[in-house]
Amino acid sequence: MKRRVALIGRTRLAVACLDVVLAAGDEVVAVIPDASDDGRDGWQPSLRRAATDRGLPVLDAAKVNDADFVRRVDELGPDFLLSFQAAPILRAPLIGTARIAALNLHYGPLPRYRGVSPIAWALLNGEASHGVTLHVIEPGIDSGPIVTGTGVPIRPNDTGRTLYDRCVDAGIGLMADAWPTVRAKTVVDAVPQDDALALYYNRYALDFSDPAVHWTQDCEAIANRMRAFIFPPFQYPEVTVRGAGTYAVRAMSWDRLPHRGRPGEILAAGPAGVVVAAPGGRITLQSVTVGDDVLGEADMAAGGLVVGGLLV
Repeated sequence: MKRRVALIGRTRLAVACLDVVLAAGDEVVAVIPDASDDGRDGWQPSLRRAATDRGLPVLDAAKVNDADFVRRVDELGPDFLLSFQAAPILRAPLIGTARIAALNLHYGPLPRYRGVSPIAWALLNGEASHGVTLHVIEPGIDSGPIVTGTGVPIRPNDTGRTLYDRCVDAGIGLMADAWPTVRAKTVVDAVPQDDALALYYNRYALDFSDPAVHWTQDCEAIANRMRAFIFPPFQYPEVTVRGAGTYAVRAMSWDRLPHRGRPGEILAAGPAGVVVAAPGGRITLQSVTVGDDVLGEADMAAGGLVVGGLLV
């Protein structure tokens, strides 16, 4: 049976999952792009452009939870409302337009990582693995019953960007595997979440406007925060040398080797990078930039990243 689907979202995940739905022979009655989607591809493909290229109806809304917009979606009679990185929180009236179910693909294992920036928080918390989850949308934040999920291991050199990219791939694969079964039923099989196992982070829990590295924390905590903040082309952790300026860190590593340096003191500098003292270990800044210029060993010495210097 052909299903009627309304799809809301943005980024490569939404575009790829749109194609999963179309490949199953379903009718996409509405594509609802993010309000900021102007139809041009950027670092992510445009869902608006993908829908237009495929000849699909695009439904615009400044606010998707407004009563008039909800009525327009409801009149289309979607069996499923599918959400892929949709920016707004979907409220009960819009959720209720789905005759069978409203589903969301979340970049975190549920119930452990509900809320905003789950990938960054997994790195900050030093997790060994992460995951993606397809779940039923209900009023609340990522709290609906779980349809299916898959794990994503966290590698020692993962950053916010590399883990994000692998979660996108995992999410696309999860949707491709799950959709043939999900679409075939009039009642979606899903398991309620255990709220006692949940962590929740809201949009104010992590301040991405403060990229400064704080050298008084434990070495592992410093490294995890730096990893979480490495997300090219948008953000990098920053280190400042007293009297010499601020540098963006594009790649780093850490270890627990002993040293006698003060927190933030540069212990060594060479082709492998700049080694900095931290409580309980060392941080190696493997790639450092000023603007778009990557600093070599000589540049780092000239710029102030020299042995004995102190980062603040």
